Amino acid sequence: MTGGSAEVAPYPFTTREPNVGVAGVPDPRIDAIADVQDIPNRVQAQVEVVDIAGLSEGAGQGEGLGGAALGRIRELEATVHVLRGFANAEVPHPLEREVDPLADAKAVDDELILADAGQVERRMEKVQKGVRAGDADAKAEAAALEAITAQLEAGLPVRTMDDADAIAVAQGMGLLTAKPVLYLVNTDDPGDPPADVAAYAAEQGAQALALPVGVELELAEMDPAEAAEFAEEMGLGTTRGADAVIAAGYRLLDLITFFTGSGPPEARAWPIPRGTPADKAAGKIHSDMERGFIRAEVVPWDKLVECGSFAKAREVALARMEGKDYVVQEGDVMQIRFNV
Repeated sequence: MTGGSAEVAPYPFTTREPNVGVAGVPDPRIDAIADVQDIPNRVQAQVEVVDIAGLSEGAGQGEGLGGAALGRIRELEATVHVLRGFANAEVPHPLEREVDPLADAKAVDDELILADAGQVERRMEKVQKGVRAGDADAKAEAAALEAITAQLEAGLPVRTMDDADAIAVAQGMGLLTAKPVLYLVNTDDPGDPPADVAAYAAEQGAQALALPVGVELELAEMDPAEAAEFAEEMGLGTTRGADAVIAAGYRLLDLITFFTGSGPPEARAWPIPRGTPADKAAGKIHSDMERGFIRAEVVPWDKLVECGSFAKAREVALARMEGKDYVVQEGDVMQIRFNV
């Protein structure tokens, strides 16, 4: 995904320290916007990817590498849980059992639930002081924590709760089971994820994807034209490998893309959460733009490409002036006007 060179070896816990990289989000629209306006530089939207050591039994109580790994996961916005679905006698299972991606998913999820339960218990002890003092906010938080505790004791992730207040408290605490999850099954052959994993993901309020990672690594080392030909012969599809995982990550985080670039030197794609207002989107570019936001000139990307420039889009009344409360839409191309 990131073009990094982290060690890959056939034994457990090859990864001990997190590997951090940045992945560009493939999007042909950025080239279309740049090509029609003769803009030389194109910058993709980017997402940060952190490869963390695998979790094992006892991680929920901080045993082994678990404490550090869980702490790092709490800092992230979503998790991709890579599950072994390939057969290779030279790569032992850390628990010395048969390949069973569903069992592996459940084992790690149990540890995440235990870790969350411990964190909620500690938080409740602190909140009780405010409850005893009659603090209304403390009482509200205590009620949310009680609901979260009941959910975890039932063996269920927080993300599936139908309680907005509890979800907000859980997300504020960085609870592991409140985060969006993608179960990525590393398989021998292309195809859909195993039916039991897909069903489990649906129960967990998560997504599932299968990917023959070994094959994709081999293709990544080949000439791009040859790799594309082999991928077609193998039926890997058009969106595959790292691109498929990045696209899934975008869906997990419910991100959309807006663009800047009404002329040289650069056209750029920006990822923002769905529902972001124009002034907050401007802040993604630079904090001064958010602080001094006046208005945004907006053209849908396909209309800009049809017209060939912002100037022509204005001539045919396709460019709109929007205020700070305008909710940015997927594919908007924006010019920000600001003053600080």
